[in-house]
Amino acid sequence: MKKIIFIFLIFVSYNCQCFASTLSNEINIYNLKSKNMYLLDLETSAEKIEISDKNILNIFPITTIDNNKKQLFIETEKDGVCDVIITSNNQNHKLRFITGPYFQDNKENLTPIDIPEIIKEEKK
Repeated sequence: MKKIIFIFLIFVSYNCQCFASTLSNEINIYNLKSKNMYLLDLETSAEKIEISDKNILNIFPITTIDNNKKQLFIETEKDGVCDVIITSNNQNHKLRFITGPYFQDNKENLTPIDIPEIIKEEKK
């Protein structure tokens, strides 16, 4: 009996994992660090991008040799919550970006771009 309950709990917990894939019928949540840059991979090409607050983050589609726009460049500006709707192939992908000093481990389709900040010293 214990084994059946254990298998059932594993099966339920496996189906309830919340991976942020770009599904069209769900809101996908990403926690990002403010003042950073990321690349987000999509399964389809992005035709239209609607951003709720451009002061929090900017999103640009990247045009490659194939001109497929299946990758997005994300630049986070300040802390806050921003909703993004990406239209592709008559589907709407809803993304919610939460930016701040604390962030989660990156998802498999989100790549951070590590560019060090340049610190300018004041000359006396």
